[in-house]
Amino acid sequence: MNKIISEERLNSSSVAQSVKKSGDFKTLLACGFIEYQKAVSGGGSYVVKNNQQLKNYFADKFPKQLHDSFTADANVGTFRNTKIGKRVSQNIILIRGFKNIQINDNIIDLEKYTKEYGTFSAQVNTIKTEKICIVENLDTFLQAEKVMDNNIVFIHPYGGLSKSVVKKLKVNELWVFPDYDYKGLQNYLMVKSIFPNSELFYPKDYENLFKKYSRSIKTKNGKEQNPHKTVQESKDQLVCKIRTDIYQTKRFLEQQALFQND
Repeated sequence: MNKIISEERLNSSSVAQSVKKSGDFKTLLACGFIEYQKAVSGGGSYVVKNNQQLKNYFADKFPKQLHDSFTADANVGTFRNTKIGKRVSQNIILIRGFKNIQINDNIIDLEKYTKEYGTFSAQVNTIKTEKICIVENLDTFLQAEKVMDNNIVFIHPYGGLSKSVVKKLKVNELWVFPDYDYKGLQNYLMVKSIFPNSELFYPKDYENLFKKYSRSIKTKNGKEQNPHKTVQESKDQLVCKIRTDIYQTKRFLEQQALFQND
């Protein structure tokens, strides 16, 4: 609920079937609070048509605990299932780096924690530093300094990247280091919508890495990943390049390929 209200769009695939079959969800569609829009490439999204009426409906329909914050406890109490509702991020972020940074209102000796424990984690309200790189995958996050400047602070949001996480960053220079697939491009563009000067980390030897290590865009069950509308319509030079590579070859490059030694 909080996600669809704040972003005014929710991918159909992210909504559990049990939710779609519920009377409340059918009411939202029937009353015109939301509508289903089919994507050109397949799949679709639920889009908010009247944000204020949607907020009023949720406020009247659901108890305050659920309306204010989706947690596993609240989902169990209301749906008897921790996963059925979209939960608000708990803002747990893993952080690596080799300099002092400010987290919430405290100065953290990040180099100490990185060298002694591999990473530092915190429930974050704000992170303030000069340079940050958001790294998509955990194993890459743990060694990102091998391919990027170690003057950068690397972060990996627990539970996935969201706008709420990005808005907590107080930074002069922001990078995104994703998988080079449609989802990675979508995340980059989401970050760029908040930080227009943010940059996509693009390896100099991308072409060779793509030829040697790219893999099929299809999943194990044979389904093919489709680009979000923001990716389809983007004019960003790197997004266009990577999007075209995926479209023409039906393959993409995982970020782990950057750490191959052969």
